[in-house]
Amino acid sequence: MQCIVPERSLSLVEAEAKIDAQLRENAVRINLDRFGTPLSSTVATLDSEVFNESCRGCGKGYEDEARVGAKFEAYEHQYSLEYFRAACKLMPFQKVATQPALAEILPVRILARSNPTQLGTIQFYDDEFLPLHYPAFLIDYNYPSNKPTGDDADYHSSKRYSCGTGLAAGVGYIEAAIHAVSEVIERHSVGRFIAQHFFYSSEQAVRVVSPDSLPDDVAQVFHDAESCLHSKIQLIDVTSTIDCPVYIARCQERNIAGVHVMGAGCSIYSSHAATRAIKELAQQHHIAEGVDWVRDEWRRHMLHLSPIPRLQQCLVADLDSQQGITMTEVSLPADPPILLLDAQLDLLKNRCKAAGLPIWSKELHTTELGISLACAAMPNMERFSIVSLGNYVVPTYN
Repeated sequence: MQCIVPERSLSLVEAEAKIDAQLRENAVRINLDRFGTPLSSTVATLDSEVFNESCRGCGKGYEDEARVGAKFEAYEHQYSLEYFRAACKLMPFQKVATQPALAEILPVRILARSNPTQLGTIQFYDDEFLPLHYPAFLIDYNYPSNKPTGDDADYHSSKRYSCGTGLAAGVGYIEAAIHAVSEVIERHSVGRFIAQHFFYSSEQAVRVVSPDSLPDDVAQVFHDAESCLHSKIQLIDVTSTIDCPVYIARCQERNIAGVHVMGAGCSIYSSHAATRAIKELAQQHHIAEGVDWVRDEWRRHMLHLSPIPRLQQCLVADLDSQQGITMTEVSLPADPPILLLDAQLDLLKNRCKAAGLPIWSKELHTTELGISLACAAMPNMERFSIVSLGNYVVPTYN
C-alpha cells in the first residue's frame, strides 16, 4: 500500500485518501463488493441524491489495489462524460471529415453517406500536431442519443463503432493521460490481434510468453491467477507496430458462456503490462462468477452475433480450436529504467507518432483536490476489439 507503482504519482494509501476525500466533497456514497481471492474483482457503486442512477467501477488485482482501482474507475464513469460533453463543440462536417488525420476513418466515411452539415466534436490542441476536431460519438457511446440541436448527422450505422476507450481518471492530468493513452494503445493492439487471427485467419504466429522468462514478481501474479482460476494461463505478446508492450492473458481450460475472455495490459514497462493483463483476466472471471447479469451479457453478445459466424468466432476467440493457428515462444523483455510521469507520457506519444499513429490527449477536468479526468484519441486506432461487445463491426484496417 505504501510503494508507488509505475504510472502512479502516489502510493495506494495516498491515492485512496485522495479519491475518498473527493467522493466526500461531492457528497457521494460508495458501496464495495469484492469477488475472488487473492486476485479479485472489486465493484464500487456510487450513489448520491443528485445522480439519476448509480454508477459502477471495477478494480482488479490484490485486495487493496482492486479496491482503490474500483473507486477511481467509478469516479471516471460517473463524471467523465459530463465534462466530455461540456467540452464538445459543433463543427462543419466537411471541415471535420477533410482533416488529414480523419481522411480514411471508416465510421466517418459511413457518416458522410447521410450528407450531414454539422456534428459534435471534441477538440484537441497539442504542441506537436495540428489541432484535431474528433467526432464525439467515437468516444461517447451515448452521444447519438444525447446529441445537441444542430447536429444533423445520422449515427444509425456508424454508432456501432462507438466505445468509451480513451477516458481515464487519475491524480493529476499527467497520470490520467498516461492511463487514457495506454488504454487506446491497448485496444488498438488487441483489436489488431483479434482481426488478424480470427477474422482474417492470418498465418502470423501467436507469440506466447514463456513462464520461465517471467521475473519473480510477475511469476507470483501468474501462479496466483492459475491457482484462483483453476486453469492454466497463457500470456501472449500482442504488441502492434507501436513500440509499446501490450499483452493479453487467457485461460486454457475455462470460458465465460462460451467466450474465451482475455485480460489485457499496456505499459512502457513489460512487467507492468503483463501483470495488468493477468489481473484483468482474473477480474473478468471473478465478476462473471459473482454477478449474474455479467454472464448474461456474454450470452447476449453470443446470441446477437450468431447469425454471422465469422464475427461470432471473433467474440469466442478460442485459439485452441481455430484452424491454422501456430504459436512461437518468446521471452518477457526487461523493463527500461523508471521514468518520471511526464517523460512516460511523452514516450508513449512519441512511439505512436513514430508508428504513423499519432495520438492526442486532453485534460477534461481537475478538481481542487487534484483528481483529474483525461481523454485521448488516436484517429487510426483499430476499433475491432468492440466485437467483444456483440457489435456488428468489421476491422477498420487490413
